[in-house]
Amino acid sequence: MAEFSGRSGSGRPGFDFVGRQEELRVLLAALRQEPVVVLVEGEAGVGKSRLLWETAARLEGEGATTLIGWCHPLREPLPFGPVIDALRRAHLDTEARPGPATAALAPYLPELAARLPVGVEVHIPGDLHHRLMRAVHDLLSALGPVVLAVEDVHWADEATRQLLLLLARNPPPQLRLLLTYRARDLPGHGNVLGSPYRRPVGVGGTEVALGPFDRAEVRELAAAVIGPAAAAALGDQLYERSGGFALVVEADLIVLADRMAHGRGGLPQTPKDLKDLGVPRTLQEAVSSRMATLSEDAVAVVRGASVLGVPAGEELLARLADLDADQAETALLEVLRTGLLRETSADRYGFRHVLARQAVYERILGPRRRRLHRRAIETLSEQDPAALVQIAHHARRLGDTAGWLPHAWAAAEHAVDVGDEGVAADLLQQLLAEPALPSEQRTRAAIGLSHIAGRRTDLPASLAMLRRIVSDPALAESARGEIRLGLARALLNQGDLEGLDEMGRSAEELAADRPGLAAIALASLCHGFQLSRTADQDRAGMEQAVRMAADADPRTRATVQAGQITLLSHLADPRTESLLRQLPRQDPDPEIRRECARALRNAATNLAWTGRIEDARALLRPAEELAHHTGYGQVEEACALTRLALDFEEGRWDDLPERIEAIVPLAAEGGTFRIEPLHLRALLDIARGQWARARAALTTHLLPWQTRDGVLAGSAALARLHLLEQQPREAWEIARRALELQRHKGVWAWATDLVPIAVQAALAGGEREEARALTAEAARGIAGCDAPAAEAEILLCQGLLAADTDTAQAARLLEQARAVFEDCGRVYRAARTAEQAGRILLADDGTEAARLLQHARDVFARIGAGSDAAHCEQALRGSGRRPATRGHHSYGPRLSPREEQVAGLLAAGATNQDIALALALSVRTAERHVANTLKKLGVTRDQVGQALPPS
Repeated sequence: MAEFSGRSGSGRPGFDFVGRQEELRVLLAALRQEPVVVLVEGEAGVGKSRLLWETAARLEGEGATTLIGWCHPLREPLPFGPVIDALRRAHLDTEARPGPATAALAPYLPELAARLPVGVEVHIPGDLHHRLMRAVHDLLSALGPVVLAVEDVHWADEATRQLLLLLARNPPPQLRLLLTYRARDLPGHGNVLGSPYRRPVGVGGTEVALGPFDRAEVRELAAAVIGPAAAAALGDQLYERSGGFALVVEADLIVLADRMAHGRGGLPQTPKDLKDLGVPRTLQEAVSSRMATLSEDAVAVVRGASVLGVPAGEELLARLADLDADQAETALLEVLRTGLLRETSADRYGFRHVLARQAVYERILGPRRRRLHRRAIETLSEQDPAALVQIAHHARRLGDTAGWLPHAWAAAEHAVDVGDEGVAADLLQQLLAEPALPSEQRTRAAIGLSHIAGRRTDLPASLAMLRRIVSDPALAESARGEIRLGLARALLNQGDLEGLDEMGRSAEELAADRPGLAAIALASLCHGFQLSRTADQDRAGMEQAVRMAADADPRTRATVQAGQITLLSHLADPRTESLLRQLPRQDPDPEIRRECARALRNAATNLAWTGRIEDARALLRPAEELAHHTGYGQVEEACALTRLALDFEEGRWDDLPERIEAIVPLAAEGGTFRIEPLHLRALLDIARGQWARARAALTTHLLPWQTRDGVLAGSAALARLHLLEQQPREAWEIARRALELQRHKGVWAWATDLVPIAVQAALAGGEREEARALTAEAARGIAGCDAPAAEAEILLCQGLLAADTDTAQAARLLEQARAVFEDCGRVYRAARTAEQAGRILLADDGTEAARLLQHARDVFARIGAGSDAAHCEQALRGSGRRPATRGHHSYGPRLSPREEQVAGLLAAGATNQDIALALALSVRTAERHVANTLKKLGVTRDQVGQALPPS
């Protein structure tokens, strides 16, 4: 991988790049795209860093800015430390206009603070964690073409891993993200980014796996350093000694080159073999050989750096080496010239590679190593703020468990206080794994871990730990119940129905000693969304929770009240409004106001589903304000999701796809909040003709999710897809299975579109009695409910049933349904109902049918439902009437609106047949549009996505 070029400026042999040419070519080709995500995997010492530096050097020669950050095994709480470190080297052009969200980064990036917005308060959904993620994303967007490289991602803390996952899933347009990691050192989940990652459409990238050099490559490397003759004689030995690892080969060659240059007595000497070379076989011995040439002070600096384990400043290294400032500077310069240490950032010095650090550390004799760890604790404790995580690490290295425990506990509490749940969870798990941890602290640590487990990237590890803890017979019953409550919430947030059993057991364990917490558990169990529980079970459980909380503290009562409002609004119970008025929104306790925010948001979401959109928007405003002022990021994020749903229903689609795509990566992987944006994106895809992507999202993400909005709404959308594709029996089968769950749950007030789609599918498939019985059952199910959208769905079903015998009556019923949908604010649903009425009237009243179809077509075209508009146009043409247009327009080399639709479908992977179905065209016409589109863009089908401007 290197070519010897004499002596570098540091006085050590310099290695130019040799070998890895194919890997370099692949990386350069990938990183010349924008946006792009590149992963480089390889074991320690294999040459990942060198490949990164060579790639960066070539890209910088082409004008690309490269920012590099490093992950370390020991990290003090600092949000996104490696990325922040990289951004400190960034330069903002004078023309750059970083968005207002980037103001949040000013305290962390003093180098850029002067160029960031000042005094700007931006309302962004989410807590500080999410605000900083948004800020980093916006800053990278402002930087323009930039390569962000993060080394050793296997050591990334959870916050950094989540940020990198966001950037990989939703990268700024000109970002090139390059990550290096060691697969065997990844956390237990085994995912580089914490969760499974697939590149989104339009994001380029590649993955490079580096292996050791083979014999020929080692000989090539050796020939470049020590000459062809010596390489021929010693190449095989070098390979055997190094195993092909670049770091070890280079270390051997440095010592060998020095020996050959000076030899014994200062004379050049070429050894016949390496037995008497004095450079041992392992990297540890190679590093020791370099250490032997250092002065005593320089050795002390290197040993101190190896004990610290993370890059450190000159003053800290001097303290550990027991040197004054002048001595430390001289020693550090000497070490830097050997290459044992390098400057990782301004006044931060660390080892070139972790193996080199280990080689030094393992050669320090025990008494001296212990003294250095004690001195590190003393020095780090004097810093302000104290490096608590590092202090705990050094205490543990001393083997003094009793001394380590208070340090680890302090570090964990500090991490919790500053909101770094990744570091906190890691420390709490270390504490829980220690048998000597006192039982009281063990319980506190377990409770603390249970509170944050559901938000962890490495959730399986937390769940396994919590399961072990709750099975401990020595644990107090009430403590077990509280920990199990956290376990249950984490399981349910991930869609694991085992959480229902755990929640029920938690309520039982808490009932005797902690009735208030038991009431919270019961209210969490009975919120109405789990399909395995019936509405009657939820009502009974919630009533019990309310009774149990009657004499509890105000926080508990507020939590249970929020659960009660969630359930009753879910059931469209008219008592919801009275409970909402009773919410203690002005209470001085922020925890109570947080529960009010949760109740308001949940009620807003439920009211939206039942058709009270105006009321839902009215509740969202105070929900967002309360959540923002109390730091309840989860509810802020949830409010943003509800706004997406409201905008969809009201036909506010101008920027809806972009907002959905932006928020999907922020939603928890697999979590319940992820359902809403994925469902909305699928509905948009159906309306716009991207049916393949919609089907994939529905079958992969929504239908497996055992919650009401996941299964029922997802089934309705998938069944509608089958109807559009003229597959009524398949549509009926999907709807029928979902209706079984609907009947078990016993809630008909939510207007999920399932009942009308099921009736339409049943009628199309010849199941008229099934359709009639379902309509009657649904009408009985909403009796006494405040659910106008569900009432409109019943009118729609009755109209569909009347269509075969009385088209005039059918049209009247559908017009009534359309009017109710319109009054509810469901603009898109009202237009679909008008289209259905127009189709029913085509044979009997062509004029009215054309009016309805034209109206629906105009609404679809206005809001951007291109596929629906195309189907209306087809129906109008079939009736002998042409849709009203603005006249013929020549687009020349530009894409016409139809061709833009075709281009979007091609970018999503649609076939000609898919395009024909989605746009209501013949296959021949679709082929013609495809050919014209590709010709105008000057690309092949596979390149359409890259040719389209960003949406």
